[in-house]
Amino acid sequence: MRGLTACLLSTALLPAAGCGEGPYEEQMKSARAFAPAATPPPAEVVSADAYDGRSMGMMGATAAAAAAREEAPAPAAEPAGVSRKVIYNATLDLAVEGLDAAAARVGDLVASSGGYIAEETMTGSPGSTRSQFWKLRIPVDGFDGFVKSVMALGELVQFNRTSQDVTAEFYDVEARIKNKQVQEQTLQKILEERSGQLEEVLKVEVELSRVRGEIEQMQGRIRVLRNLSSLATLTLTLRERERFQPPTPVVADFPTQVARTWQTSVTRLVDVGKALVLFAVAQAVWLPFWAIGLLIAWLVVRRLAALVRPRPAAPASPSPGA
Repeated sequence: MRGLTACLLSTALLPAAGCGEGPYEEQMKSARAFAPAATPPPAEVVSADAYDGRSMGMMGATAAAAAAREEAPAPAAEPAGVSRKVIYNATLDLAVEGLDAAAARVGDLVASSGGYIAEETMTGSPGSTRSQFWKLRIPVDGFDGFVKSVMALGELVQFNRTSQDVTAEFYDVEARIKNKQVQEQTLQKILEERSGQLEEVLKVEVELSRVRGEIEQMQGRIRVLRNLSSLATLTLTLRERERFQPPTPVVADFPTQVARTWQTSVTRLVDVGKALVLFAVAQAVWLPFWAIGLLIAWLVVRRLAALVRPRPAAPASPSPGA
């Protein structure tokens, strides 16, 4: 039995040993020397009871193997530092009776969940159905409960949910950042110790700047993935069932109407006075120019009037015979 085990082990170890530099005979000797110390498979070497069970037949061996499995420790769990990064997106469309009350309830649910409203839009007019749109960012841990609470506000029209696993990309970018940081430290050390030509120093600085730019870009991607995976995105739309009718305005009594009319007239009078004052202030700058213009116009008109005015006739001289 030992010879057979040595033969099998030597056969299994030959491919791995073939990569060495020793001759074939030395590899065989190493395999034979290693064979007696080889550890049997875990399913065989479990306890003394398991070996005793082998002489008890198949049932004894089976029982011993079962006992060994119970005594064997449980497999190690996944490291706590490695967490799955998944981006969740959902679309929810509801029909509600009263949009105002439902919208207020949505705000309360968002505040209690620890999320925030990224976008909000309301459309509608009197006599038509109104609708309100939200883009909500909700923590992933409470996302399912939040969706159930929102669904209770009205009748479900449409619901869609998608997810994207970015775990591999997240940890790949993290590993690349670590490698680039090591490269950055190496270039920084070279730059500090460099005392050669200026051209060589400039080349190192350019390479260092490039590496730092790549690190910043990858760190930005890490922040984006962490934000997207920690907060789920819900696109929520609430639509009213009935057309919106604004409340009928209350007609004021006669004294109230008189008071409002008086107040309106006073307000308009004040506005007219303000406008006149502003006009006067605006024209004050132009007063010298207006005065010069009026003076020139007066002189021109006076000159024209003097030219147009007829001259008085000269008195006739007496004749000699008179």
